[in-house]
Amino acid sequence: MLWVLCLSFYSTPSLALTAEQVLKTAWQDETVLSQEKMRSTDSSNPLRNVEAFASVESEDQNREYEVGLKFQFRSWPEWKLGAGADSQTKIVKEASLAWALHERYVHLISFEIARQKRITLDKVLKLSENYLKAQGLSLRAGRSTSKSFLSAQADIYKLKRLENVLVQEHQAVVQKIRQWAPDWKEDSLADFDLLTVEDVLEAVNSQKVHDSSLTARLLRAEYRDLGKELEILRARENQWIKGVDVSQSRKDEEIGYKVELSIQLPGLGADDLSRQKQNELVLKRALKLKEASGSQDRLQSLRNQIQNLGSLYKMSKSGLVLSQKSRSVDTLTELENRMSSEQAQLDLLSQQQEILVLYVEYLLENERLTEEPTRNFLSRTLKTVSL
Repeated sequence: MLWVLCLSFYSTPSLALTAEQVLKTAWQDETVLSQEKMRSTDSSNPLRNVEAFASVESEDQNREYEVGLKFQFRSWPEWKLGAGADSQTKIVKEASLAWALHERYVHLISFEIARQKRITLDKVLKLSENYLKAQGLSLRAGRSTSKSFLSAQADIYKLKRLENVLVQEHQAVVQKIRQWAPDWKEDSLADFDLLTVEDVLEAVNSQKVHDSSLTARLLRAEYRDLGKELEILRARENQWIKGVDVSQSRKDEEIGYKVELSIQLPGLGADDLSRQKQNELVLKRALKLKEASGSQDRLQSLRNQIQNLGSLYKMSKSGLVLSQKSRSVDTLTELENRMSSEQAQLDLLSQQQEILVLYVEYLLENERLTEEPTRNFLSRTLKTVSL
């Protein structure tokens, strides 16, 4: 009886993977976990480092001991900047989860759209094969030309190539998802209610838009940090007091104390490596400022692209609905209409994929993925990720 129970247990099929479970793996992404291992650099400690030293000198029966500490000071600007000096690191830490989610969203979109395309493509192929047979019969009866027959044959070859492309895309996406969820053994996702284009347009029009995109924020933070780094390097060249050594010595029961002050004389030396680094920072700052200016309108640009593509999608969909209503008594004409209709459906799926990918990019730049990471933004039924 026990053997039967064990057999029943091991034969239980594994649960199908959901989109929310794929998104949940973002919290275990290497880029996210690495942020927890990073150490803060925004210290306001005026000391760069502190070293302890000790020495013993022995001569005949006499011994001399010396112990002390060496204090190396930061320059005044380096100390003054102190807290908040790693603004770029803070933004990267906040956005790391959003970037990991964005990658998974894009693959989920590709997975679902490719699945729907393959279903539609199967219909087109069957219709095309029937159309080729009808063209062959019409050619034998003298009602069609060899050109029409060869054209129909070429269309099937094109569809077969598209089928191979879709299979390869599907395999690539499945392989990527299995890297995140190794236990997934199937090629389908459960309960994946993907947003429609109409849903995306409604969401974009109703969402509050941030004043600046995430990319622009990050670039401005990089620009500020580069400026602080440049200021620190310049200050080190002009730093007068470099450090203080404090020590205590003992010889023949006599105790002595010593304080040594290290002073740099600016202008007498030349650190070419430091100057080269400063020149590189000047150039980097100029480039970052230019990039930040170019990314300032990134959000509005994404919003406009989604709305424009959405309008084109609606026009294409309306044209498809009208074409589906038309019927013909002629078999060849009817097959042509049905093939055209299914091929138009393939085009609509490609447009939907482009709009959804732009929408996820918009959510990233608008920091919605940062503000609501557990929400599945691709779900029509407002599903959430259970952590």
